[in-house]
Amino acid sequence: MNVERLLKDAAAAETREVTRESLPPLTLPAARRRRPAGRWLVPVAAALTMIAVAAVTVTLRGALRGPDALGEHEGPPYFLATHRKGGVGVFDSWTGRVIADIWPRAGHYAALTVSADRRTAFLADETGPCRTRIDKVTLRRDGTVASRTTLPGGFGTRVEEMAATADGGRVALVFNNLTGCRGDDMAVVESPSGASRGWRLPPPSADSLGYVQSPAWAADGRTLFFATDFFATDAPESPPGENPGFLLREFDTRTAGTSLVHARAALRSVANLSSFRPSPDGRTITAIEENTGDHGTLRSVAIVELTLPLRDGSRKAPVRELARMTARQIAPAAPVDFRTALDATGRHLLVSSRHDRAVFRMDDGRFRRLPDMHRTDLGLIAW
Repeated sequence: MNVERLLKDAAAAETREVTRESLPPLTLPAARRRRPAGRWLVPVAAALTMIAVAAVTVTLRGALRGPDALGEHEGPPYFLATHRKGGVGVFDSWTGRVIADIWPRAGHYAALTVSADRRTAFLADETGPCRTRIDKVTLRRDGTVASRTTLPGGFGTRVEEMAATADGGRVALVFNNLTGCRGDDMAVVESPSGASRGWRLPPPSADSLGYVQSPAWAADGRTLFFATDFFATDAPESPPGENPGFLLREFDTRTAGTSLVHARAALRSVANLSSFRPSPDGRTITAIEENTGDHGTLRSVAIVELTLPLRDGSRKAPVRELARMTARQIAPAAPVDFRTALDATGRHLLVSSRHDRAVFRMDDGRFRRLPDMHRTDLGLIAW
């Protein structure tokens, strides 16, 4: 049904009732008298009707069409998420509409990332116990799939997290070797050729698991940030019983050797941070801070900024809050199983509540719920 056409027809019908015969005869008295109050009511009413119809038409057209498409400065136009038995979907980041489905050739996708130019996605296909292949997917501007290839070679361990450079030329992989797999702790893959290099952490102390998490590329495409638990030697000044938090390290991937021992301490924090996004000038780090209660229930999630120290990166970095989204804002959803992700700029946040099949986004403090996600069960998300 064309609502705009119906409104125009109704306005035309209303106007047709105003005929010459329906108007009272014009009488010019000899003496000047007060004009009748209702003389112009009919034509004025008709004009006001036309104006109202036009306004309602514009409003309804906007409601029927949906919100205007986001520009590049207003956040990514789409995001990726695992769903439907291990596949990955491409979703419109404003409406939640499914744009494309990407199915693994074997196994299931266990990790994913998207380049900052939003044209290249990398998907870790877990084809068996301790066996992973990397798929490279080229996306068009509208989020549809232009091509998909599998990078040569593979890995004998499980991929936990991934991070792509801004142009999609390189992808960093963080591995999970705590489930019986054996291999490197981190690797970098050249996406055109599939060539890769791997590194390992030094043996952990008795007080630390010593694993790599939250990889993030600097703007130069060769410096890689990643977080680790503190080793005992990293925080000798910490009093007994205090949570030492994590250490964000900075690593030049051109460094010779296969050890991450030379990764420089960039900053430390006791906050529960993830999804690190270095600024283009390398002076600050934007991240997600999650505040959860018992049983993993979300209380709030915030976008925060940390200033990178100029020299001593082992000291605690102050945290400045940029925007916060509370559990009350997403009521009645109860996200006891949720995922969060920042885009490459660090200004746009996604929160996926798997329990309620709901997705929320926050853009520079503005908050909204995606309308078409209530029937979709999402897992990992990236945009």
